[in-house]
Amino acid sequence: MNISQLPLILACSLVVLAPLSRTAAQAKERDPDALIMRGLDLRRTGRSEEALILFRRAYEAEPSPRTLGQMGLVESSLQLWIDADTHLGAALATPDDAWVRRNRHFLDQAIDHAREHVGELAITGPPGTRISVAGKRAGTLPLVPLRLAEGEVDVSASADGRRPYSVQVSVKGGGRAAISIVLEPVELAAPDHEPQSLISPEPSATRTRVRAGIALAAAGTLALAWGITWIALNGRAACDGCRSSYDTKTTGMILAGGGGMLVLAGGALLFSAFHSATLNSTIGLTTHSVSFDARF
Repeated sequence: MNISQLPLILACSLVVLAPLSRTAAQAKERDPDALIMRGLDLRRTGRSEEALILFRRAYEAEPSPRTLGQMGLVESSLQLWIDADTHLGAALATPDDAWVRRNRHFLDQAIDHAREHVGELAITGPPGTRISVAGKRAGTLPLVPLRLAEGEVDVSASADGRRPYSVQVSVKGGGRAAISIVLEPVELAAPDHEPQSLISPEPSATRTRVRAGIALAAAGTLALAWGITWIALNGRAACDGCRSSYDTKTTGMILAGGGGMLVLAGGALLFSAFHSATLNSTIGLTTHSVSFDARF
């Protein structure tokens, strides 16, 4: 081999070996066993969050009871109780797996510890009601009891034509909480500010009351004045030198009394016309009396 050709041979070797090394590195990144070993090393140094990421990648590359178990164990240490219960339960559902058999004791301890912090929530209510728990959609009623991590959790419910409902529920580990959803119908609320109409809703009735009130008040005033005048003339001489005198007291009192009642009736009609659109009033006139009936 010519020494002068050595650099060229080395360059060609690098060109060939570089893709092979990248392929090997990528294969190692996808190898479940390699990912699990790296995850275990991270757990030993207290980096459980990073270890969980590697265990999840290992499960995506090759689902197995081993990867489920490793995920559940690290999730239990991170107090991700629901995920730990789910993954450990799935691993223990394959008791014939060799890895599960070897680690059955640790898996049982871990799932028991996780379930001490998991409770159930039973929700009942109208069928079809949409339920959200902790801001996440849980489904529509009816629902099987939900398994939730212990603590306070917000539950909201909604349905078409019904007012939204929300409540905070305390879930205890190893226990069961229950709530019943009651949704009230939506009522059509009146607008805060109703537009004022320039035209009275009952213009003809209002005008009639105003006219009648003015007429009664005017007639009553005239009758009252006339009655007072006649009362004042009572007992006076009818003419100079006459022995006869006016006897108008009774007539004057009738006129004054009737005029006063007419004034009151007219005032009431005017008040009803200007101050209450819903006031109903009735006036009765007879030869001997005036009656006024008003309903506010």
